[in-house]
Amino acid sequence: MTSCSESLQPQPGGDALLRVAVLSLDMVEGDVSANLRRARAMIDALPENTDVAVLPEMFTTSFMRDTDAMLSLADTAFRPTMEELALWSRERNSAIAGSVVARDGDRMVNRGFIVFPDRKAVFYDKRHLFCLSPEARLLGAGKELPPVVNFRGWNLSMIICYDLRFPVWSRNVGQNTDLLIVPANWPRSRGYAWRQLLIARAIENQEVVVGANRGGEDVYGVYDGLSLIVDPMGVTVAPPREDLAEDSPEPMTAGETVETDYGTILTARFSLAEVRRLRRRMPVGRDADSFLIHDAL
Repeated sequence: MTSCSESLQPQPGGDALLRVAVLSLDMVEGDVSANLRRARAMIDALPENTDVAVLPEMFTTSFMRDTDAMLSLADTAFRPTMEELALWSRERNSAIAGSVVARDGDRMVNRGFIVFPDRKAVFYDKRHLFCLSPEARLLGAGKELPPVVNFRGWNLSMIICYDLRFPVWSRNVGQNTDLLIVPANWPRSRGYAWRQLLIARAIENQEVVVGANRGGEDVYGVYDGLSLIVDPMGVTVAPPREDLAEDSPEPMTAGETVETDYGTILTARFSLAEVRRLRRRMPVGRDADSFLIHDAL
């Protein structure tokens, strides 16, 4: 597997349609093989024209109570998992995103990935580690800004779970990205914040935001029902909603829901031309503040 660093610069392009899908996988704690089987079954249930499929954070293991076992899996499971994802991506002709625990030298990281049909991939190590869990003690924080990669005319970027609370980190400087991928393990007990933060990131950055939360439950909480696909106006398009506020804009597209044995799939198809028309009609990007994040560079 190679890194597609040559694709990291945003590319010009005209209209392009992109179907995104969220796989709210109900994970088996610490069982990589079982989780790969479940994820594959959900991949097989995707609509044929899916361009980007997003798995949850740490989808092969979840955050395990036995943290020593979780870290040991980072050594043995990362490469086989990436090879398996590359196979699925090539077979489905779709990009596949998510995150897993991985080793980086002498430390462990929560490593996000986007794998492409040509077997290339980009990676992103979670920057903000959740201070109320062992994650902040066990894993190393990422040192690089989120990647930007062009795929089928769309510029994609990624943050992971707790990163969502920090808008500077995910600021769409120069409106260089069109779609933000957010794999997560975010429990219902903090679900209100999750939903509002996804909507806020979509509005302020004028981009599609895909929040891919895990399904099921574990000792840390219940997770079902929190995955969202949000359009650049901050309107939730999947799962479809009928209770829009009186002053809400019309959704940019119509989302769909597919139920599987291992969790719900949300899917929606977007037009890049419509995203760009919104930005021209409401050109807030021109007034955005300029800044540098010094300790990440």
